[in-house]
Amino acid sequence: MNALFGRARLSAAVTVFLLLAGCATSGTSGLSVSERSDAARIAGYLNRTTSLQGGFTQTGPQAGSESSGRFVYAPGELRLDYDEPHVMHLMAGGTKIVLRDEANGSVTRLSLARNPLGLLLRTPVSFDAPVKVTSVRRLQGVLQLSAAEADNPSQGLLTLQFADDGQALRLIGLDGVDARAHHIVLRFYDLADGASEPVGQPSRR
Repeated sequence: MNALFGRARLSAAVTVFLLLAGCATSGTSGLSVSERSDAARIAGYLNRTTSLQGGFTQTGPQAGSESSGRFVYAPGELRLDYDEPHVMHLMAGGTKIVLRDEANGSVTRLSLARNPLGLLLRTPVSFDAPVKVTSVRRLQGVLQLSAAEADNPSQGLLTLQFADDGQALRLIGLDGVDARAHHIVLRFYDLADGASEPVGQPSRR
């Protein structure tokens, strides 16, 4: 299954779990003042965003696997409509992820409780307890935040990436490792504010 957090295991992901195992604090405690300010900016941006859409590319969960399509994000919901390698529709929101594979008609349901994507799809988005922000990094034109469940970091690690021009942020990608060490990288492009169709209704292109 080439959809979100499939069946492959990565040894690097296991290493992430070991590094997170000692996380006992929660929220943004342990971060510097500037890092806490950046975390607040990110939460504010995500909570102000009404919808965002564009194209995406996906690497993983299987080594060397790649897929692509269109996405729509709104607070509490994410929809991925895959074109490659074949047509699939993924809807994440509430308590679950639902994947419909048009090639064979199968429907797969996964719990968001055991998936780091759930950290993004809470409403409102908050980096206070029970979430633990493990790092905030500034790269060239990019602001990056990693977070996990404070009381159970082995449930997964989510890293969010944002284009940052010093004033406005824009979500451009995420990198996640789930409770079973499944790893996935999503990159977003051709971004536009506002959805042309409801998030909960998969495209019929």
